[in-house]
Amino acid sequence: MKLRLGHIVSLVGLLVTAIPAFAHHGFSVEYDAKKCANMTGTLTNVDWENPHVHFTMDVKDPDGKVSSWTIEVNSIPAMKRSSGIQRQDFLDNIGKTISLRGCPTKAGGTVNRASAETLTLSDGRLRIVGQDVEGLGLNKGSGPQ
Repeated sequence: MKLRLGHIVSLVGLLVTAIPAFAHHGFSVEYDAKKCANMTGTLTNVDWENPHVHFTMDVKDPDGKVSSWTIEVNSIPAMKRSSGIQRQDFLDNIGKTISLRGCPTKAGGTVNRASAETLTLSDGRLRIVGQDVEGLGLNKGSGPQ
């Protein structure tokens, strides 16, 4: 009985530690690098946590309809390293207009969700917040601007 219980506990432990590995994904699994575009909207929220920071922004389409978009960016250490961005940069821009270059989810993915490459804050500062999936040369010598 003790041996069987030990096996069950070990199996459960193995499964629990495997969950984060299944949850993490590569860019190309979820996002479409061939459909990247510029977006402008009002920053409404930020979730500052690893493995990826997420924020929401309200984007107005050409007909005036507003849609809330969820934007994924790099991890906190990666953003700090590439452009010096801090949590306070996001908090200071809540309710303000921001712009980004981002790639939407692939067909069949979550609607109004994208991964951002760059973010332009309301004061005009450009920050690298994601992968350079379009080959724009974003990380070559770039730092805080």
